Amino acid sequence: MEQQKNRIWFWLINGLIALVVLIFIIQNWGKVSFNFLGLRLEGYGFLVFLVIFLLGFLSGWLWAYFRGRKKRRDTKQQAETYHLEE
Repeated sequence: MEQQKNRIWFWLINGLIALVVLIFIIQNWGKVSFNFLGLRLEGYGFLVFLVIFLLGFLSGWLWAYFRGRKKRRDTKQQAETYHLEE
């Protein structure tokens, strides 16, 4: 029963996110220009925002990945040290 409730919440939240994204795409369908460090890009608004979002997601994922990798390495070193002391 608990899994079914969690599944319902999962689909409800994902449905709301999909609705918000769809509204965002419809409202930002027009062309926009984007200037960054002398580079001028033109494209549909939702595509520009999507690329920016994906770059932010990628940087956050890389940050978490390398941080977790360091923690795993430290934990492994502590476990090896513990075995040596026994």
